[in-house]
Amino acid sequence: MIEKGRVINVKDKTTRIEIKRVSACGESCASCKGGCETTNHYVDATNKIGAKPGDTVDIEMSTKTFLSAVAITYGIPLIMLFIGIASGGALFRSIGVNINPDLAGVLLGFGLMAISYIFINQIDKRHSEKGSITFEIVRILD
Repeated sequence: MIEKGRVINVKDKTTRIEIKRVSACGESCASCKGGCETTNHYVDATNKIGAKPGDTVDIEMSTKTFLSAVAITYGIPLIMLFIGIASGGALFRSIGVNINPDLAGVLLGFGLMAISYIFINQIDKRHSEKGSITFEIVRILD
């Protein structure tokens, strides 16, 4: 995955990069009228090519890391939602709660999905502390 960013500061071989987040409408707010705000995201990247503050650069994350992050972020909650929906009615009946099985499935599904986001947050913190998600500056654009 390659993103464009602007170098904020440089310290040794690590560089702080500001990435402009692009919304689903592509930041074309005049035509969208969705009222989105432009937000920025900051990442640290290795700077093997000598980028300086103010430079616009391309940064890259390995495809394997990116696909793993996508699978965890979207796959786990979706699986938990389906498990909850499929087993909710039977679970509530087995513990003696008299509730509509469809409602029980939806409640359990959304509950498990919420719990999965807490789990994902812990995974994210662990990877951030280890520094296992890395970016690298691959090209200076200006």
